[in-house]
Amino acid sequence: MKRLQLEDIAERLGYSKTLISMVLNGKGNHYGISKKTQAIVLDALTKLDYTPHKFAKALRTGKSCFVGLIVTDIANTYYAQIAKSIEATLFENSYGLMVFSSNDSEEKEKLLVEMMVNQQGVDGLIVVSAFKVPSFYQQKRFEKTPIIFMDRILPLHKTNYVVIDNYGGSVEIVNHLIAHNLTKIACFCLTPIYVSAFEDRLNGYKEALLKNGLNVDEAFIKWINFNDCDNDIEQSLTALMETKEKLDALFILDSSIAATVLKNLKKKEFSDYFSDIKIACFDDIELFNAIDRSVISNIQPTQEIGKISAQLLLDIIDGRQLSKSTVVLSTKLVDR
Repeated sequence: MKRLQLEDIAERLGYSKTLISMVLNGKGNHYGISKKTQAIVLDALTKLDYTPHKFAKALRTGKSCFVGLIVTDIANTYYAQIAKSIEATLFENSYGLMVFSSNDSEEKEKLLVEMMVNQQGVDGLIVVSAFKVPSFYQQKRFEKTPIIFMDRILPLHKTNYVVIDNYGGSVEIVNHLIAHNLTKIACFCLTPIYVSAFEDRLNGYKEALLKNGLNVDEAFIKWINFNDCDNDIEQSLTALMETKEKLDALFILDSSIAATVLKNLKKKEFSDYFSDIKIACFDDIELFNAIDRSVISNIQPTQEIGKISAQLLLDIIDGRQLSKSTVVLSTKLVDR
């Protein structure tokens, strides 16, 4: 049986191929096509069981209508929420999404980028990069590949970013703690520190202390390796118990660390000492609403991050965005 073509639909309905294509691609409202006409076209397409040929469309337009997303860990709730928002925005614009995890590996990220650009032929990429330096993305062959760097900043001069105000959000939390007379504030930071988000959060912590006339005590800054999280946290909590000055608060720069810290604080050796110490965390997770202990946090606008990243990429793909953009989004403080 001959595959039903757009020309066949146009002939049956008495409309132009252009009009039917606009409706099919969700552009009817944009081009002023009436709701009634759109309804007639969509109803006919459904009854005739018309399915657009993706490969033919790709050859005709030069687009695959797919976007690639690389995050460090798609199982992380933060990235899963962002991916969901990206997917929804792309779907509204007749685009599909391919999602991959790099596991914070430069080598795996490189392979994923090569695969999606060279083999899958995606129209653009959204990347949470694990790279320390930007040389991989500075190659001439990537000049025509639209890329949005999300969540983390690479030192690239001309590129597009959608990031959180990690520095400002960190300053806000520490200022809030100090305003409540909590001045002895320890900080748990996830390594590696070259990741711009963690570096900005740590700098915000230090700057807030200094601007409030307080010293930055290096003994209060604890480094947590994600691959040895439990052990590092246990050793850090033990070390804090042995410091000369009594701790007022603990500011944790990552929600995955916070969850492990809270688990450790239930242990007998830590429970008494840390019972009246305030816990604060950069990021907000559902766990904080399910436990008896109150946790100060700041909410990151995951839905907005995803939507803006996807829309900016689509604008670049379609030639509507020519200049480079840096979008910095604020967090919202939650005091439980």
